Amino acid sequence: MKQEFISSLEENLRYLGFGGDPRLYDELLQKMEEGNKEFQITTESRFDEWSTAQATLHFRRAENDAKYFFVRYDALLSYPDSSEYNRLQTFYITRGTGVSFKEAFNLLQGRAVHKQMMNMDEEKYYAWIQLDFIQRTPDNTNYKIRQFRGEYGYDIVNVLKGYPIKEMENEDLRMNLILSLKKGNLHPVTFVKERKQEKAYIAACPQFKTITICTEATRFYHVFPTIKKKNIHYE
Repeated sequence: MKQEFISSLEENLRYLGFGGDPRLYDELLQKMEEGNKEFQITTESRFDEWSTAQATLHFRRAENDAKYFFVRYDALLSYPDSSEYNRLQTFYITRGTGVSFKEAFNLLQGRAVHKQMMNMDEEKYYAWIQLDFIQRTPDNTNYKIRQFRGEYGYDIVNVLKGYPIKEMENEDLRMNLILSLKKGNLHPVTFVKERKQEKAYIAACPQFKTITICTEATRFYHVFPTIKKKNIHYE
């Protein structure tokens, strides 16, 4: 098996956010050596203190070739103390690109992610995507994905200019904030109000052309506003 192909596949996995589990690469090599047409590898990570994100990665061997391709993964977001809010979604990989593991976590928590997309004519465009937890795909396996394209009129940079956010005053912090919001993160910021500063978290909200704001005390409610306070565990 050619080393350059293996290196390329490992690079794709790192790009998609699966580089933090060294066991994954050892298992990947072992599975490829077995020569099966298809195989799966499972990994998990924790992106917050309340949940666990698990991914089952699906690989498929090319026809008449020993090469394997990473074709999709099933992302499961689970809450040990509130299993009724567990969510599962399959994300497809095209030519080594797609939704990263952290972006999948953000989407499953209800936030929007800004991604490069491709239409049926293979023309590329950018759009904010967000899972619709009310509607399912026809085969009932996935949540439908809502898209907010450029013509929808949501400009995160202009939206942020309307808020007294301290990080917007520094170029490096500003760029980091914008990039983080486009990845769907709930990002910590500092609001400057008269002579005092207040810490908060914000997330992009393309549907209403604004941002979502929450404090440390209400951060959990941003994800699941109906969960009772008794289920919240702060350290």
